[in-house]
Amino acid sequence: MSRTVVVANPTAGAGRVGRERDAIRRTITEALGAVEYVETTRSGEAEALARDAVDGGAGRVLSLGGDGTHHEVVNGLMEHPDGAGVAFGVLPAGTGSDLRRTLGVATLAEALRALRERETRAVDVGHAEYTRDDGSAAARWFVNLASCGVTGLVDRLVNASGKRLGGSVSFAVGAVQAMLRYDPARVRVTADGRDLGAHDVSFVVVGNGRYAGGGMRFCPDALLDDGALDLVVMPHLGLGHALANAHHLYRGTPGRVPGALTAKVAEVRVEVLAHTAWLDLDGEAPGRAPVTFRVRPGRLRLAGAPP
Repeated sequence: MSRTVVVANPTAGAGRVGRERDAIRRTITEALGAVEYVETTRSGEAEALARDAVDGGAGRVLSLGGDGTHHEVVNGLMEHPDGAGVAFGVLPAGTGSDLRRTLGVATLAEALRALRERETRAVDVGHAEYTRDDGSAAARWFVNLASCGVTGLVDRLVNASGKRLGGSVSFAVGAVQAMLRYDPARVRVTADGRDLGAHDVSFVVVGNGRYAGGGMRFCPDALLDDGALDLVVMPHLGLGHALANAHHLYRGTPGRVPGALTAKVAEVRVEVLAHTAWLDLDGEAPGRAPVTFRVRPGRLRLAGAPP
């Protein structure tokens, strides 16, 4: 096995990764052998550390943290000209940790066992071309889920809260707060060149993975290697109806919400006709719609891939 680099976020898990770094490093090396362990010191640095790892000849880059850390590491790999040849792996340690649910690894120990016993194989990755808050154009990759609407506002509130209540509770509280503040965005959705019409939406989500929001199963049938994104267009129902139908998101039945649209797609364009559709990429909130989501089949090499 070529060199393995672990990119660790010491603030992940409410600071547990930093407080228990020595024990965590021992656990990783006992499971995988010698690794290079590097820590972030600020938001966004995991992306640069992943690029540095590729420059240094790493064959495998492991992300130790939550979904935000995984998001940054994947972007660092995908933006490097040699990054597609480097294996990416997940060591879950965050408060939300939705990507680990799709991978079927609940703990660090399970993730390390998956890295030892499962194969490395090519999986899909998503790409978003969107609008920053200042109106400029930007693009980023996502490995799990992306969306626009109230979801991006939820991200902003939850991330600002520090997730002191834990992942699931923080997202539930943030969702209620966001719904009270959200002016329903009216958007036009185009999927694979087909006009799906104009809608007043709570959110439009595309899933490469299945879970977001601390355990909500937005895209229950999503597969990491099917060459498609799972689309859900969720109409704005108002807070009362949204709460009454929230169980569908946790049970993985979003298509049963009245007025919801679902499909398997390769490309989705969301244009804004009124108000703001806030962007969410793997739990991060870098901007807003208009946005185009695309799948890039087989672009990412995933270590410890689920069977």
